[in-house]
Amino acid sequence: MIPTSPVLVKIGGSLVALPDLAERIHFVLKFLRGRKVLFIIGGGAAADEIRRLDECCGLLPGRAHWDAIHAMTFNSKLLSRVLGSVPVVSNKQEAVIAWQDHSAVMLDSGAFLREGDSDFSRRLPESWDVTSDSIAISVALDWPCAEVLFCKSCPPVSLLLADVCNAGQLDAYMPKLLPAIREANVQVNWLNLSVDADVIQSLQGERGTSFP
Repeated sequence: MIPTSPVLVKIGGSLVALPDLAERIHFVLKFLRGRKVLFIIGGGAAADEIRRLDECCGLLPGRAHWDAIHAMTFNSKLLSRVLGSVPVVSNKQEAVIAWQDHSAVMLDSGAFLREGDSDFSRRLPESWDVTSDSIAISVALDWPCAEVLFCKSCPPVSLLLADVCNAGQLDAYMPKLLPAIREANVQVNWLNLSVDADVIQSLQGERGTSFP
């Protein structure tokens, strides 16, 4: 992994409701000063509503999956405006150009996933097992990124990644990505952004060993 690879910061969609979210994210950026940052944000309440409608009405196969991804795109553009200095990009080329003037960029996940060069991401199943969590990891593997920082609204139940998945704090598809994460040597970290903006915890792949 090249030393200049960006850190992918995944913002949980539920954090959009925080009135001081922009201030907290700017603090994270100060904490990561000197690193190039690639933001991905979850679908939040909109994705939750799409899931509810799918459960009660049965949306077209695959359509609900992409509707939820479009909610991620909407939130990325919204948060970009709120932050004021984090442009939205659709691919690596746009990111490289934007990083010349900005330390952080916001990924339009929908646009990136529909492009042909996203090898891991294109193999993700169109299923509710796949949320913005697995999408973030897949983007990190595609980019590649040396580190993924999950910003959530709660602390991890454990510092073991498997326990975090089993508790439902990361999505059900995540365990299937573990071999690729280990092979790519991607560090997975956790930040409870609803409480702290500088207490980053490293998750472990197996008991007694550092992750990956």
